[in-house]
Amino acid sequence: MLHIIDNFPLQHSFLESTHSGDTVILKDNAVYAVKQENIKESLTEKTFAHLNLCVSKADLLLRNISNNELLRGVAILDNMNDFQDTLIDDIACRSYN
Repeated sequence: MLHIIDNFPLQHSFLESTHSGDTVILKDNAVYAVKQENIKESLTEKTFAHLNLCVSKADLLLRNISNNELLRGVAILDNMNDFQDTLIDDIACRSYN
């Protein structure tokens, strides 16, 4: 399932609704959740390990977040085509805004 989130900090109820292999697109302020320095505030790195995490390059640039600050394994969506490809791969979609 695809989850689209734009709020930070992430809600623990979000965690309860994810399953191993789910894809999570973090948009807007939610990109702060995958910064290494915020990991204790958002969730644990171990929790994120079973999810496919994606962030928008534009959201990172707007918030002055470099790739070096991100957790390992986070995919950066460079453009709208990458975003659409991710949407096509996952039929079901749940948004937490």
